[in-house]
Amino acid sequence: MSFALHYLGDGYSTDAKLMGRQAVGKSLFRAIARRWSDGEVFGFGRGVSRAMMDQLQQEGFAGRLVWREQGSTAPPPGFPGSVYHPGPIPLAMAHDRNREGPGAYSLFGVTHTLSSLGAMDSIGDLAGAPFQPWDALICTSTAAVTLVRSLMAERRAWLAEHYGATRFSEIELPVIPLGVDVASLARPASEIEAARRDLGLAPGDVAFLFAGRLSFHAKANPAPLYQALERAAAGRRLVCIEAGQFHNEAIAESYRDAQSALAPSVRFLHAKGGDAGDYRRAWCAADVFVSISDNIQETFGITPVEAMASGLPVLVSDWNGYRDTVREGLDGFRIPMIGAPEGGAIDLALRHALQMDTYDRYIGQFSMATAADLEVLSRRIGELADSPDQRARMGASGRARALAEFDWPVILHRYQALAGELGRLRSSATGGQIPWPLRPDPSRLFGHFPTRRLAPDWIVSAPSGREAALEDLLRLRMTTYVLDPVRLPPEMIRDLHRLAQAGPRTVSDLMAAAGGGGRPRLRALMWLAKLGLADLKPPA
Repeated sequence: MSFALHYLGDGYSTDAKLMGRQAVGKSLFRAIARRWSDGEVFGFGRGVSRAMMDQLQQEGFAGRLVWREQGSTAPPPGFPGSVYHPGPIPLAMAHDRNREGPGAYSLFGVTHTLSSLGAMDSIGDLAGAPFQPWDALICTSTAAVTLVRSLMAERRAWLAEHYGATRFSEIELPVIPLGVDVASLARPASEIEAARRDLGLAPGDVAFLFAGRLSFHAKANPAPLYQALERAAAGRRLVCIEAGQFHNEAIAESYRDAQSALAPSVRFLHAKGGDAGDYRRAWCAADVFVSISDNIQETFGITPVEAMASGLPVLVSDWNGYRDTVREGLDGFRIPMIGAPEGGAIDLALRHALQMDTYDRYIGQFSMATAADLEVLSRRIGELADSPDQRARMGASGRARALAEFDWPVILHRYQALAGELGRLRSSATGGQIPWPLRPDPSRLFGHFPTRRLAPDWIVSAPSGREAALEDLLRLRMTTYVLDPVRLPPEMIRDLHRLAQAGPRTVSDLMAAAGGGGRPRLRALMWLAKLGLADLKPPA
């Protein structure tokens, strides 16, 4: 493994939230645990090594986790020089790395949604310092890389205009799609037969499946699909299965109302996204996967790739990442989309930026200014409904493509190659530590607040017989809330107190007797002084 994972539980788990970013992160984590199942996996973060190991073992990992605590200056032997973050790289991570030295290691992240204010701000941050040419942002589609380059160019032009900036770091922007576990998505004939029987599907029924978040304003508005299904339903027995979760009952009711009003000739089924059995049955029972995405929060779209891996033909909108994954006429069909003219929605963006509208309202309003070609959509639904041979041919084509291009072992190989390329670029790094601007040491920034500051030649002494008082103070919440195994261990306070009782000595001598100075020991000394267990005097 040539890179380390920046471990954030939310980035690799669906326990707290079931959305695309978390689902993909969980899938990546599982793929890593299996790829290096009895070898070494590398983790990077703050105080969560146990949690990472627990999750690895849940995925069957039987190897060794090599951990590096974020902020440390000495990596463990053999630790790789690249760190993967499950999203755009946070500014703070680059500043933290640069304190050690800009060439200490590379950072690479990955795009997910790029339409939120936070996401756009994070992309703008990548346009210059503190990022380095050996950092990277994986763009999951050509649509994503185009958008990223546009935002970065706008940010650089603004900095040049207002600050006269001329030097900008160019990070790597490789296009690497998200991965899926192709083997786990196979649909055996026995499962297909059982699922269709359980859902009451007759041999002549053709089931179109949409899977994902059921949100008309934040994912895909189903009204055009319902209308197209109704147009194609004449003389055909069409079923629409929607597999996913509704955010609330009001949204669920809005779906049911639209189904009755727009597609009375179509049978609708709902499979709960949070129920693994229901969700799996929906996939196994389907004949065609359909996703007419119209929302700018989408930049890749993992479900069409999952459908291809499942051997289903796909019917999707010609929209962002979908046009990278689904080959027209081979794996399925892409439906033409019409968008608003340039300049037609700046008011929506400004209302959101000024917090007059929520993010959901912003993207929902813009999605209603995007239209699918209903005539083409209806025609394609009819073609696929009428031709089992075409469905089988497209499904087989899509599965072969998923194995060759989107299976996790293929994607991990590309991640490995990227880490190697970043290492080659990093070999040219020069320069020493770079302070983090506006995040200085508070003992320096606020050093003019106290009357005086402790210095190495100050004299430390401690009255004897205060061990019981120390233990009492180590039990009080108002004095122990700062204790920490790394930043201020209680044993360090006890050891320093014992040494200080041995007789007056300078701060530097006391630190040497304790095993060396350092921030935690200095804080331990100040803790003792604050609570009357040590006396600090300047030299005479």
